Amino acid sequence: MIHSTAIIKPGAEIDPSVEIGPYAIIDEHVQISQNCIIGPYVFITGHTSIGRGNKFHAGCVIGDEPQDIKYKGAPTRLIIGDNNLFREHVTIHRSNKVEEATIIGSDNFFMAGSHVAHNAVIGNNTIIANGALIAGHAIIEDKAFISGNCLVHQFVRVGTLALMQGGSAISKDLPPFTIAWG
Repeated sequence: MIHSTAIIKPGAEIDPSVEIGPYAIIDEHVQISQNCIIGPYVFITGHTSIGRGNKFHAGCVIGDEPQDIKYKGAPTRLIIGDNNLFREHVTIHRSNKVEEATIIGSDNFFMAGSHVAHNAVIGNNTIIANGALIAGHAIIEDKAFISGNCLVHQFVRVGTLALMQGGSAISKDLPPFTIAWG
């Protein structure tokens, strides 16, 4: 079902099973697979490809231009896997280079107000809690847990099953199976 106030630009590829809520905007280069739910006031733009079973709550901005002064308007990409949950006001930016993509794996949980910047790679089964900020080119490996209001600096890797305690900030890699605080 597509709400009558939603705006879907010609060229968007949307599976018939997708639900689109009030005032959502889907731009022309967006692809959305089966059984996704797009909540009210969600904006999906850019060359964004969304897999099956994803749910976007109110106010998400997905696939917008990267916040990078080197970016000059190229048609860059965001690729999202299957069965992710994006809570209110999550922002995910597309890459800053045509030959790269921002990549979100599958079965991730992005809590309200979290942000993933350009060229970041998020694995599978991660939790990115409220207000967490993942900077450009960062890599978050499978099953990592980024607690509320954490900061992951550019080009930093957070290893498999690593945990960042609330309010932590890291500027160096966090190895797998470790905990960061402070």
